[in-house]
Amino acid sequence: MKEIKKVALLLVLVMFVTNCASVKLADSWNSENFDTTKTRKILVVARDNDMGIRSSYEKAMVLKLKEKGVDAIAAFELFPDLKEKNNRSQEEIDALVRNFKSKGINAIMLTALKDTKIEESLPQNNSNNYISTANIGKYGISFTDYYNMHSIEYISRGLKPVYNDNQDLRTQLSSTTYILEAVVYDLALAKKEQLVGVFEIEATDPSSGKKVLNKFTTLISKQFKQ
Repeated sequence: MKEIKKVALLLVLVMFVTNCASVKLADSWNSENFDTTKTRKILVVARDNDMGIRSSYEKAMVLKLKEKGVDAIAAFELFPDLKEKNNRSQEEIDALVRNFKSKGINAIMLTALKDTKIEESLPQNNSNNYISTANIGKYGISFTDYYNMHSIEYISRGLKPVYNDNQDLRTQLSSTTYILEAVVYDLALAKKEQLVGVFEIEATDPSSGKKVLNKFTTLISKQFKQ
């Protein structure tokens, strides 16, 4: 009987993972200035301290954006010394912006792993009750607001599904959802208008980090079609 229960649990777990695995655009917003921003030179910044992760996301995103006709460039190529730092001073951020503009950059896309949600459900009820809480206010209205105060998780943290696999069918199963975001600011606009786009991607129980990277960049770049 124990063996039958184990096999049954394994089958339910496989069905659960198969049904939940997905990468989708969960939330999006853009201002009336977004169409103009799409025509600017855009700097892509993947917020991560791991240079391998950062360069992978920046290169992939730039490639996808260029396919849509966007003049995009990776931050690690143009500004190799740009590092993540908490609590930058206003003077430091102003210097960053001047440096960006000196290279012809007037728009910035910042990408990050915003959050990780673990949802549990009984095998007989695999509903996912996660509701996106994305709202424009949490990003601030200017690049300074976001870059100086915004709390993030780095992309390299995790991206591995987590499951509770115990020995009883009554045991809850876990589904892991990663929330990644791309936030776009137009530095050519007044501070109160700089936030022009917020796009949130949910990756539930992804089979690999590579799949997340490909789907994330594909879904975001679609928002920039001319």
